[in-house]
Amino acid sequence: MTARHQVVADDLRRLIAAGEYAVGERLPPETRLATRYHVSTPTLRDALDVLRAEGLVAKFQGRGNFVCRPADRIAFPRGMDALDIVVSVVERTASAELADHLGEPSDARITQYVCLTHTDDGPQVLAHVHVPHAVSGGRVIPSGTSPWGDDILRGLTHASARRSGEMSSFDQVTARFPTGAEVQSLRITARTPVLAIHRTVTVGGGRTIACVHVVLSGIRGEVAFTGVPVGRGTADGRAGAP
Repeated sequence: MTARHQVVADDLRRLIAAGEYAVGERLPPETRLATRYHVSTPTLRDALDVLRAEGLVAKFQGRGNFVCRPADRIAFPRGMDALDIVVSVVERTASAELADHLGEPSDARITQYVCLTHTDDGPQVLAHVHVPHAVSGGRVIPSGTSPWGDDILRGLTHASARRSGEMSSFDQVTARFPTGAEVQSLRITARTPVLAIHRTVTVGGGRTIACVHVVLSGIRGEVAFTGVPVGRGTADGRAGAP
């Protein structure tokens, strides 16, 4: 059975799409909408939260809820000139789970690259690239031309790939709600679903040389990966309204 707040959100979305509420127009007061849909005010606010997460509605304190124009589509790698990718690097000890996934001792040192991709609309993609210190050698690769950290991986692991065989990757995609840190970094609400991509990068013999965690808004996000090894190609991801 569909949740009541989702039924309300679906109808409001339909009215907005039909032009009943135009972009820039203020929606009726929440109490009036709650009465119209025969729901409680908290349920009505849950419905509005859904629309806010989709970029269809914005709430301004003391003024009410207004219809918004959804953000423009963003396509990767097309339009890369519009991207601003900031990379930060830290050396730290891997968590027990991460060390196990990398096949490293529990106290292994790793190099962590954090890539945050911005457009004029704000942050879009958050990627963490985890590389064992034995692979990175403590080297800092300041480049940031890929939202997924592919350029960093190529710069760090080129020599490893030549010695150990061609690199390949395995991706797992999960839809979930964001963590508190992701809410803050991507400037989304706690109820905005995200696509979380966990990539394991290996070289010949199955040795894991990196783990990559990519997170983007599930409301605006779609990702397409080319079927080529990491060492010879990159992922093509697109983020835009579905």
